[in-house]
Amino acid sequence: MEQKSYERLFLILNEIAQEYRRENQYFDILYDSISSLSIKKTPSEESTSISDNKSGIVARTYIDKWIEFAITNISDIELIKKHLPRVKNKNNKLDIRNGWEFNKEVKVAFNPEEIPIKQKIDKIRSIFDYLKRFDERIDPIIGYSELNTTRLFVNNEGSQLRQVIPRCRLFIQPIAKEEGRTDFDYASFGGEMGFEIFNEIEDRLDEVAQNSLDMLKAENPPSGRFPIILDPDMAGLIAHESFGHGLEADQILRERSYLKHLLNKQVASKISNIYDNPSISSQYGSYFFDDEGIKAQENVLVENGVLKNFIHNRITASELGEEPKGNGRRESFAHPVNVRMSNTYFAPGDYNLEEMISEIDKGVLLNRGYFGMEDPLGGGLQVTSKKGYLIENGKKSKLLKAITLSGSVLKLLKNIDAISNDKRKLKPGTCGKGYEDFVPVTSGGSYIRVKNALISPG
Repeated sequence: MEQKSYERLFLILNEIAQEYRRENQYFDILYDSISSLSIKKTPSEESTSISDNKSGIVARTYIDKWIEFAITNISDIELIKKHLPRVKNKNNKLDIRNGWEFNKEVKVAFNPEEIPIKQKIDKIRSIFDYLKRFDERIDPIIGYSELNTTRLFVNNEGSQLRQVIPRCRLFIQPIAKEEGRTDFDYASFGGEMGFEIFNEIEDRLDEVAQNSLDMLKAENPPSGRFPIILDPDMAGLIAHESFGHGLEADQILRERSYLKHLLNKQVASKISNIYDNPSISSQYGSYFFDDEGIKAQENVLVENGVLKNFIHNRITASELGEEPKGNGRRESFAHPVNVRMSNTYFAPGDYNLEEMISEIDKGVLLNRGYFGMEDPLGGGLQVTSKKGYLIENGKKSKLLKAITLSGSVLKLLKNIDAISNDKRKLKPGTCGKGYEDFVPVTSGGSYIRVKNALISPG
């Protein structure tokens, strides 16, 4: 798409929006521009992928159903009026909201767009070489990605919004091999940040490498029911994959959620509080407004164990008489708006980790979330940690290989009996709606202890 100043784009978008009167129908229009870069280096290959300023415009109107039309060339803007009908006195169930104005660019310490591609590749190679030199048993995998998103949003309720958000993510996986055994640990970093992301890892490379080497000596975990502790990473998998997807209100309306009839009822222990909040500063899943022009706001999902809110976009909120908090998201202009999570996490409690461990005679600490399965219809639980530790006589002891936690989500939540007072820790990732439409998210929280849970080797 031809590049124009955002001031000029606002004029163009507003001119189209004024053609559709809000008393008759709802209309919005979104300009979306995405630049991305990814570098991956393994022992067998090195690849770089660049997508520069992929942009387009998508407009939609609501007349008892959504009608959308997208273009990739600004010169085709008049086609929107031909493809989206204008009607008179058409009542519909989409709530009218007050328009608002916003304009912000997230600033980073070192703008990746100003860093030469060769310098980025050299940085990845230097990490790779360092890990290779650390120990001959290590074969590293390094992944680095940049995502710079510009979104302009205008609707016929008076909203005029702009946000420019740079995101970077770094993944390091030293594969350790010895005498026929292969295992690994990993490290993942990311957020609304620039090339300064590498400052977070350079002093930790020895630790990351040694963690993978230690996994060569890890033992198989026990099977059965035990008291367990989940680190913030694993707690985040529960909050997002196992629990959060069941709260997406489009699933509620489709009768595809086990949580539909549990609003304002106890779903977790009374010490449990779970949030989704896209307005947290600098996180990978953060933003200022969603792709429907709704201001990003904190959403209290569970308060003192009681289910307080579902996760909404505009239409689900209107149909259920609730307030949207900014969870209508698109991967890009070429993808649909869906109800999506952002930063989803357990809030801190009042225990410290050492105290939580000391009260367990025999149990397991699960570390480093690795896999999570969603089951919004049945409420089943299956998440896997990359590693863990045996707890014996109130102390952390043997290092364990991957551990799978299974059973019922609600049973696990109701069995939480301690949550640590650690500072909130969130891990970056991406989430798809099914197997497509991926958006940036984070998940995490604090350490949580569960009195009785079913585990097995992962």
